[in-house]
Amino acid sequence: MNKEKMKQSLLIGALTSSFGIFVSKLLGLLYYSPLSAIAGESNMAFYSIVYTYYDLLLQISQAGIPFAIASLVAKYYAKNDYKTVLLVKKLGSSIVLGLAVVTGIILLLIAEPLARQSLGMTAPIHDIHNLTTMFYILTIAVILVPMLSALRGYIQGLKRLDLYASSQVLEQFVRVFTIIIVGYIFVRLLHFKNIWAIFIAIAAASIGAFAAYIFTKYFGKADEKHIVELANDQSDEPRANQKEIIREILTLGVPYVIISFLGTAGPLVNTTFFLDYMTKVNGPGVYESAKLASGILQANIAKISNIPSVLAIGFGSGMVPYLSESLESKDRYKITVQINQILDTVTFILVPMIAVFVFFAKDIYYIMYGNRNLELGARLFMVSNIQIFLGTIAPIFSSIMMSLKLRKEAIITLVISFIIKFVTFFPMVKSFGAYGMIYSSGFYYLSQILLYFYALKVNFGINIKGASRRFIRICLASLVMVIPAFVLHSIIPVSYTSKIADVLIMGALGVIMLGIYYLASVKLSLPQKIFGIEDVSIRKIIERFRL
Repeated sequence: MNKEKMKQSLLIGALTSSFGIFVSKLLGLLYYSPLSAIAGESNMAFYSIVYTYYDLLLQISQAGIPFAIASLVAKYYAKNDYKTVLLVKKLGSSIVLGLAVVTGIILLLIAEPLARQSLGMTAPIHDIHNLTTMFYILTIAVILVPMLSALRGYIQGLKRLDLYASSQVLEQFVRVFTIIIVGYIFVRLLHFKNIWAIFIAIAAASIGAFAAYIFTKYFGKADEKHIVELANDQSDEPRANQKEIIREILTLGVPYVIISFLGTAGPLVNTTFFLDYMTKVNGPGVYESAKLASGILQANIAKISNIPSVLAIGFGSGMVPYLSESLESKDRYKITVQINQILDTVTFILVPMIAVFVFFAKDIYYIMYGNRNLELGARLFMVSNIQIFLGTIAPIFSSIMMSLKLRKEAIITLVISFIIKFVTFFPMVKSFGAYGMIYSSGFYYLSQILLYFYALKVNFGINIKGASRRFIRICLASLVMVIPAFVLHSIIPVSYTSKIADVLIMGALGVIMLGIYYLASVKLSLPQKIFGIEDVSIRKIIERFRL
């Protein structure tokens, strides 16, 4: 495969994954504002706490097995060893189910003490009771979602990223429908307490996962049948037996769960210690204001940050089979090209997005959540872009490290960054309050990126000088894009009393900014270099990456 086709296949896989995740995250944004209105903004802190632990528990219950399944399926499929492909799927799914059930039982047992620690010992008893109930509800998702992830890992390894993306969209659609419609019925029509909207939102994760599992199973039947037929026609014996496959799965999976656990250290430290530490330092009187700031930062702003995080998840999913193949063939040049292409493409999309977030933080927050606590929310959102940018790049490096089997180096990196997060958290929070969570997370992600790059350079001789030069050009194009729009926005009076008016203003400015960014990036030869195209017309760019 020549260099340009190699770039294109990786990008198509990664962008296909990203598109599915983008649509699902966009659907997630649509439900969040109605959920906040139905549940009440103060109750959203519960939602953020539950989903921080949910992410952590998923990593434990899955133990990196979906990642291992994807890598091993891609590996043995490339070797035409279809019998082993089926064995990987069977054993991987069984391991995931066992871990998920054990994790679910543990969650049931520790739900109440976990709720007390998360809210602090001075929290009202009804708050502790509500959070405990939410953890009970979450147990179902902790069992169902890993099974879906194992199935997705299998189709990801087969490079059926279209089905992978469609499954994500369906899961989120069902989840959003349940949250908005059922939540509205219970709270507004049946007059249940507002907290029931959060109960339903947590239960919706299980409902969405179940629907997506059935969908993926049904539309993956043809692929499954094809693999079975190929396995039946395979004359030679499988290259690995059951014992060897289990060892391979665990070799990939166990380090991954450690890496995933440490990768969630930032949000976990914030969720576990912020409210308790703030009340210890400043007294019980700050509990409600601290809970509000925590809810805004870890729930409202976290939802907005999900937009750029799509790149990390999408590229992390899409790159696995490609980097695994390059590693298997020991093609260091191909690995270097792929990593540079990933970084170029991510920063080409991410940097202008962050520029818009910074310059138009108040407008974006208002459009999403209205003018309740608008000033506080806008300030927290603006500062959070430090964390959003670094927190999007770091997981991409983490996925690269895992795909290239640099597990030891990844674990060392994350242990060091975890220590940095933990050590900086308390003095930062004491000095800056809720903003301290952002600053300590910034140090956490930055240390990861620097150490990951060092490991890649030592092990594979990765050189990103070209990507670094293009990054500077991308920053320049982003500033050229956003500054004229910001000046124009300052001239137009905005009262923040009509979402429709602000959406229209931001929509018009958005069109202007897209046009400026396109022209500036073309002038700086960015699409030509990044995507390897000479004709930079929009039509040709779309045709280039049409599936």
